[in-house]
Amino acid sequence: MRQEKRVQMNKTKINIRGLVRLGGLFLCCLLLYNCQKPLPQARGLRTDLMRNADYVGKNGFEQPIDLNDQIVSNPVYEIAKVRTKTPLFHWILDPQSSASVAYQILVSSDQSRLAKNEGDLWDSGQVNSSLFSALYQGLPLQPNKMYYWKIRYWEKDKTPTQYADSQAFVLDPSPSGTQFSQEPLRAVDQKATLFKKSKGYFIDFNKAAFGKLRMQLFATKVDTLTVTVGELKDSKEWAVANLGGNIRYFKTQLVLKPGTHWYEIEWPEDHKRARNPFMIPMPDYIGEVFPFRYVELNNYEEELNTDQVIRTLVHYHFNEEASYFNSSDPILNQVWELCKYSMKATSFLGYYVDGDRERIPYEADAFINQLSHYAVDAEYGLSRGSMKHLLFNPTWPTEWTLYTILMAWYDFLYTGDDRFITKYYEELKIKTLMDLADDSGLISTRTGKQTEEFFTRLHKKNWGNNNLLRDIVDWPQKNPPGGYTDLEDYIGSEKEHPGENDGYVYETYNAVVNALYYGALRYMKHTATYLGKTDDAAFFELQGERVKKQFLITFQDQSTGLIKDGERTNHHSQHANMFALTFGLIPDENKAAVLDFVISKNMSCSVYAAQILLEGLFDHGGAEQGIALMAATTERSWYNMLRFGSTITMEAWDRRYKPNLDLNHAWGGAPANIIVRKMMGVEPLTPGAQKIKIHPKIGSLSTAELKTSFISGPVRIKCEQSKTAYRLELHTAGGVQADVKIPAVYGSKQLYINGKPSNLKAKDGVFHLVDFPSGSALLEVK
Repeated sequence: MRQEKRVQMNKTKINIRGLVRLGGLFLCCLLLYNCQKPLPQARGLRTDLMRNADYVGKNGFEQPIDLNDQIVSNPVYEIAKVRTKTPLFHWILDPQSSASVAYQILVSSDQSRLAKNEGDLWDSGQVNSSLFSALYQGLPLQPNKMYYWKIRYWEKDKTPTQYADSQAFVLDPSPSGTQFSQEPLRAVDQKATLFKKSKGYFIDFNKAAFGKLRMQLFATKVDTLTVTVGELKDSKEWAVANLGGNIRYFKTQLVLKPGTHWYEIEWPEDHKRARNPFMIPMPDYIGEVFPFRYVELNNYEEELNTDQVIRTLVHYHFNEEASYFNSSDPILNQVWELCKYSMKATSFLGYYVDGDRERIPYEADAFINQLSHYAVDAEYGLSRGSMKHLLFNPTWPTEWTLYTILMAWYDFLYTGDDRFITKYYEELKIKTLMDLADDSGLISTRTGKQTEEFFTRLHKKNWGNNNLLRDIVDWPQKNPPGGYTDLEDYIGSEKEHPGENDGYVYETYNAVVNALYYGALRYMKHTATYLGKTDDAAFFELQGERVKKQFLITFQDQSTGLIKDGERTNHHSQHANMFALTFGLIPDENKAAVLDFVISKNMSCSVYAAQILLEGLFDHGGAEQGIALMAATTERSWYNMLRFGSTITMEAWDRRYKPNLDLNHAWGGAPANIIVRKMMGVEPLTPGAQKIKIHPKIGSLSTAELKTSFISGPVRIKCEQSKTAYRLELHTAGGVQADVKIPAVYGSKQLYINGKPSNLKAKDGVFHLVDFPSGSALLEVK
């Protein structure tokens, strides 16, 4: 019996061993799978829109130390401080997640408690919401005190994720709610390429930047060295070019002491700029900066290496990895890089300013800067600070005030944060300039309605000889001194008229001003609708309809359908027609004629108005022409800025069109946002970009590839087309839905989604996929 039992037991052991082996193999595979696929986790945490709320700097340089209570109370360091008692928290879903249905936020005064998942200041509990943001609702926060927060969320199947890595933050000593949180400016040391020349050196930092210059030099005795810095190189020799005007050039004598020493160049003071009360000064912890690319050393024959010549570049934090673009057109690629870098280089003040000449925020400049900055980097602090400044410091052009409303809407659309439009809603209503409207519904600056009461409501301060708003249309308006001197210079060339306004005729009622006014009313309707102000929304809609009707009565040429500049002229400018087209005033039956007219004028506007021109072209069937203008190599092109020698977008197409231009004007960077928003067609559809659109219009390009980033996460798309197929690869962040349109350019051929045929039929020349899920996908028409 014992022997039989022993045999049975051995057989059982063999079976168990076999099962264990099989089970072990399965378990190993399962464990391996789980190891390869970690639990989802939120990422990209922001505190009050700041990506680096725990930043520590000293004289602009990031310090390799963690934020702590000692640093917070030490004035030697610069730290990012939250300027509200109820900060807004943002996060990005894990790429594995298709959606979230709830979240839980913990805020603690102690990092060790947070590590134990204890929120002593706020434990939100499980909040049923699909949003990727939430306002703080815990115990009162104290100024100059360290806090820590983290978040987890629940996916569609009600499974909680692991908690995200925590982020630290500090409350500002005086959180008033009237200021907006911003990170400190950054300083980064850069090296250059050195060229030895007779009795000196020529030094190239590759691109122009706002910064400081220091050098380690040797002398056997007291000696004098000539140092020249500037933005441009002489075309004929190894020397810094001195073209005068506002193209920066500085020459100074440096007295050397015996031995080896470090010397920092002291920049000249711009007295004219300093006297302007609207100028934004550099912060004390940075000091003065100067825009330059090249350095020339004369009368210096000692050995010099790249470690001894340092430029300290100053800019607002910029994520180089947030965007990229590449296409089959090498010129377009260069224009993209020019415009992208310009957003970084011109952020040196922490505000959107008009360049080095004045260093003043202007609304139109800031609007283009905002959109282009959003396109190349998901950064929102500069826009907030600039909007707040301009709200209470408006400038002189009539149209510029209206751009304040557009900026406020796009700030909300991209961030999902309604605090600005909520707090300043009544101020934004005033910025519509409805005070200047008459019984017809149109507005005018020439009908006696600019009163002292109006200036007070607008927060208007004196500019020049008077306080009046003045219609600008484009800039410069007339032939500038030192530019073109003969009307024959224009005829048969790239434009027809002097100035940049295409011969615009200014009347009492201005078509460009009223087209932008109509656009502002539409944006105010959107704003009022979101804020639940239904009566206001209905009012703005009614006013808009009234303005549109009167606009066409007053400005439309009934024989051609084109738009006239004013009520008493028969002149049709590119500006009157492109503003009306872009802001939605052209009836459907006249769009083709207006589009053809606008296209026929080529680039008859300035770098500023090119923003409106390109938007209108892409939105109304002129994508091919829009791409051609961005990739043009004519004098009035972005490529000409590179040919001129600039590495930052210029204030004008060429010095001939504006002799006092500067070479560091972000308002010349429209292609950065046009390529992203209009050509590649990637824009938010809902506030906070939890739903986006992807509507590419790449014309005849064979390939175009883009990465852009929203507050909800990065988006990557790649378009390829040939004579037989159209291919669209897309990658969206976790939980971000997309509205996708893929051109049906190959007749009735089939749409394939991830290799499988789709039953979707093309309509109006496109395959339209609504609520396309997040993640990666391949769409093909073949």
